[in-house]
Amino acid sequence: MAAPEFQHLSVKEVDGVAVVDFINSQLMFAADVVAEIGAELSSLITQRGYSKILLDFSHVQYLSSSMLAQLTKLQREVEQARGRLKICGLGPILQDTFRIGHFEHLFAIYDDCESARRAFAS
Repeated sequence: MAAPEFQHLSVKEVDGVAVVDFINSQLMFAADVVAEIGAELSSLITQRGYSKILLDFSHVQYLSSSMLAQLTKLQREVEQARGRLKICGLGPILQDTFRIGHFEHLFAIYDDCESARRAFAS
């Protein structure tokens, strides 16, 4: 049986890495949507068995603090699964958000997705 498609994520596998893009990213502030996105991200590990996840924020302008909390939770889940989580495609506003919140120390952040994908191989 095929795994159900995601409502808020677009996921493609590239060399064993789940590359995640966000659908309707302008909605990443509504609490119920953020919770749904968090559940979908978590299911990449728990239901789909991915241990390498790359989140592409190229199409995201803003994140709520609740969404940052979901990303932090995902980072813990990935670590517990002995996997790796990488982030790419942060625009200037998100770069500032991650820097101000000191999230750049928690996440492996790359300027572009290609360099992030290559980093999984090393």
